[in-house]
Amino acid sequence: MTQPGHPDPPPPEPEPPAPIPPPDPIPLPEPPHRGRHALPEPAETGEDPAPTALIPEVPAPAPAHAEPAPAAPAHAQTAPMTPGEPALAATMEHPAVEGWHQPPPRGPWHARHEKPGEWQYPPPEHLAWEHSPPAEAQAPEPIWVGQPGGHASPRSHGPASRRSSLFVSLALVATVALCGGGAVSAYLLLRDSDNPGSPDPATAVNRFLIAVYTQQDAAAAEDLVCSKSRDETKLTDRVRQIRDYADGYPGAVFRWDDPAVTSSDDGQAEVGVRVVMSTEDEKSAAQDLRFIVVRKSGWLVCEVSG
Repeated sequence: MTQPGHPDPPPPEPEPPAPIPPPDPIPLPEPPHRGRHALPEPAETGEDPAPTALIPEVPAPAPAHAEPAPAAPAHAQTAPMTPGEPALAATMEHPAVEGWHQPPPRGPWHARHEKPGEWQYPPPEHLAWEHSPPAEAQAPEPIWVGQPGGHASPRSHGPASRRSSLFVSLALVATVALCGGGAVSAYLLLRDSDNPGSPDPATAVNRFLIAVYTQQDAAAAEDLVCSKSRDETKLTDRVRQIRDYADGYPGAVFRWDDPAVTSSDDGQAEVGVRVVMSTEDEKSAAQDLRFIVVRKSGWLVCEVSG
């Protein structure tokens, strides 16, 4: 029961409603890193920079749909603090590394609040560190050709250059002469290599007589003479003359004794032989022939005289 003369106090005002906390804590901003987007270094001064305490970073819990951050490479190390550089907050999760490049991303860029299949936002102009270009995609340094000043020294065309050209020309002429002389020598030495020849001078003459007088075959006789006397036309004419002479007598037959070597040295020999032609009516004619035989890969007939 209230006493008279004392009114009742007014009722208290209601308290404002408490704010509704967000479902997920707000993540702290990432610390700056030493890389492409690092802060510029301050100008060097004579005064010692004031020490700045590092602010420890409390890792914020990532949402359930966010991708896990890639692990730092094994070779990553924390950059030391040196005078003249700003104090950078290096954490265990994202250490500041000198000259480090992020490996290629494992997937396309997308906003963290977007779920797979709902990526609608384009990537920002400056990507985050986990989407930075890999090391192999960095622009290579230019390769400078010539002197650092960009001006190449002009080449002189003085007496030294003319002497060098003269020496090169003389060397070229000498090389051509040696090669040409070697080719000619090889031809002279090997031009009779296709004809094996005979083992001795007497056998060479005997085979030549059989080819000319008995077989009357110019091609067979050509294989038994040296390259200097290897003339197919002359051999063919000579074999035709002998054949025509023998056809003028009935039953003409040629015979000869064993060839005799009259003189010989290391590469040449002289051989003599008498060739006799007889007929059926007991007529005969004889001719003494002298052969010059030379040795190549074997013995070959080179000259015939009678």
